[in-house]
Amino acid sequence: DYAPPYNNLGVALRAKGDIDQALASYEKALAVQPDYPDAHYNMANALLENDQPEAAAAHFRTALESIPGSVETLNNLGIALASQGKFDEAADQFRAALAADPGSAKANRNLGSALSQLGRSQEAMGYLRRAIELDPADPDAHYDLGGELLQANQLEDAAAEFQATLRATPDSAPAHNNLGIALASMGRVDEAIAHFRESIRLDPAFPDARKNLEVALAQKKGAGR
Repeated sequence: DYAPPYNNLGVALRAKGDIDQALASYEKALAVQPDYPDAHYNMANALLENDQPEAAAAHFRTALESIPGSVETLNNLGIALASQGKFDEAADQFRAALAADPGSAKANRNLGSALSQLGRSQEAMGYLRRAIELDPADPDAHYDLGGELLQANQLEDAAAEFQATLRATPDSAPAHNNLGIALASMGRVDEAIAHFRESIRLDPAFPDARKNLEVALAQKKGAGR
């Protein structure tokens, strides 16, 4: 038996959305060649997609024994750790990815997001801004930076970041909701109401948007007295 065909079959199955069969194929590849880094890496990504971040992290670590400087593997290990709430450990992996490739937009963004979770807002904003410099169209970096700016009460800048998010992903209910918060906080209540309503249209079960719409409508009614 030869491991690469099983690995390649796993890649094809995952691309079709058949995660369980892909995982089974990667397992066959690793049964033939236990130290095969590509199969560990691909299996880890499939496990991450299957909401199994702890198992994914173990396979990313095994892959890194053979390919220690792999930016994608370091970055994705960080994602697996962050998915478990291990933000300090995740930040270490994102920093290692940036040591290997300082121009990685994804690693900059992910480090910024991890630092945000750790309450290190100023550091987080620096990495998120760097991510946007490297990839201006990345909606996640704009969204995360917008969240930090909103927390810092930098409302106009926050609104600009959420607008950038919506240019790339106009169907993002959270971005419409957060843009509404920024606009309402600046007194632009009618615009805020429109974004809260769009957020609810996109995600009718979004309780924050419903609550924010109620507050904005009451604010408008009070202002009209």
